[in-house]
Amino acid sequence: MDRFKAPAVISQRKRQKRLHCPKLSCSYEIKFSNFVIFIMQRKMGMTRRMFLMELGRRKGFRVESELSDSVTHIVAENNSYLEVLDWLKGQAVSDSSRFELLDISWFTACMEAGRPVDSEMKYRLMEQSQSPPLHTSELEMPAFIATKVSQYSCQRKTSLNNYNKKFTDAFEVMAENYEFKENEIFCLEFLRAASLLKSLPFSVTSMKDIQGLPCVGDQVRDIIEEIIEEGESSRVKEVLNDERYKAFKQFTSVFGVGVKTSEKWYRMGLRTVEEVKAEKTLKLSKMQKAGILYYEDLVSCVSKAEADAVSSIVKNTVCTFLPDALVTITGGFRR
Repeated sequence: MDRFKAPAVISQRKRQKRLHCPKLSCSYEIKFSNFVIFIMQRKMGMTRRMFLMELGRRKGFRVESELSDSVTHIVAENNSYLEVLDWLKGQAVSDSSRFELLDISWFTACMEAGRPVDSEMKYRLMEQSQSPPLHTSELEMPAFIATKVSQYSCQRKTSLNNYNKKFTDAFEVMAENYEFKENEIFCLEFLRAASLLKSLPFSVTSMKDIQGLPCVGDQVRDIIEEIIEEGESSRVKEVLNDERYKAFKQFTSVFGVGVKTSEKWYRMGLRTVEEVKAEKTLKLSKMQKAGILYYEDLVSCVSKAEADAVSSIVKNTVCTFLPDALVTITGGFRR
């Protein structure tokens, strides 16, 4: 039997050897020799930094792994201007003015364009770290902030307080309606807009406030404008009163039921969960049967008191076996 195992062992060793072999970086043609970029690892991590360095080199940029006198542009992520200066002092750099200190968004813009882009004010760390002048009016503040909002969700900080709930609630209704219609493009458009407005540290009160914001298409803009002027959106109101939307809203709240099943039930003339329960000819899956049976329990919100009670039971049980264990409620109640 050993002779039959040998090939598998050898093969496994070969795989392990390949996994542990360092991958040699390929040499790429340098197209933009006037730009010598150094990407700071601070607050970024080694793996992400290596990926970005390799990406930059593939695009024709000269990206140095070490800080040197030849570097012209220093790119940082989640670091303020002062933090970068402190880091440079730690590297025994006395004159930081010879570098362009830039946010990672500049590097991202270069990668998208496939060439160097101008290091505008919105990319410069020095400009970003400075507070707006004291004489800046409140009307100018949102526009100033909007120019610094990233189009990528992973690069945006989302406030615990949603200052634009009347807009984001409307967007989520529209996104859900398009999801029921299986229109992924428009669904994603409204979901992105909702995510974006949730991240804003101010309330949108005029169309000027959304100038420069990414992910704001014509449909989104029209709804924002109507809500600002009228207090509500006629399109959203129409969706909320739509019979199909209301039926799909109920059906998809049943555990195990998606858009396809909802469409089938709607075509059968069913409009509510109660009508589904009364329809004896329906063939339901195990999940759907459970969803119907425990519908009221599953759609009702868990109270804080109930969550605390469950936490107490789990904590006492765990501590019986592991006295030093730490049990913490996670999810919505942690927030």
